[in-house]
Amino acid sequence: MPDPTPEFLTDILGQVLQESAFIFAEPDQEPEQWSGTVLAARIAFESTRGGSLRLLTSPEGAAEIAANMLGIEQGEEARESGRAALSELLNVLGGAFVTRYFGTAVPSQLGLPSTEVGPAPPPARARSCAAAVRLEGGELLVLELDLEQR
Repeated sequence: MPDPTPEFLTDILGQVLQESAFIFAEPDQEPEQWSGTVLAARIAFESTRGGSLRLLTSPEGAAEIAANMLGIEQGEEARESGRAALSELLNVLGGAFVTRYFGTAVPSQLGLPSTEVGPAPPPARARSCAAAVRLEGGELLVLELDLEQR
């Protein structure tokens, strides 16, 4: 199987956003550096190769995702639910990724997602590729893949 591409990740990210959060995102460029506070969710996976996925966005982006996933207005409740919504979105993305990349004929396992809030993290050191999309509200959402070397 070939190494995944940014286009492959963009396709998975767009499909999961549409189906899980009812968001139609547009592909965009990854920022050279994040500014302000960033939510970074990470989930590990194992299959014929191991690795991890990391999802990054601003608190406003997480609140938009939460509002759409929960069917609530963007406000205090959406902001409070942003971290959990980002973790859940990453969990769905993880399942979609391992199914589409490794297929269903081999066993695959996902870890539990974890989310950190803090200053902008640098790009993952060993990442294989990344995809960036712009949410409907204008916030950036980046999906990074770190796939173990063969």
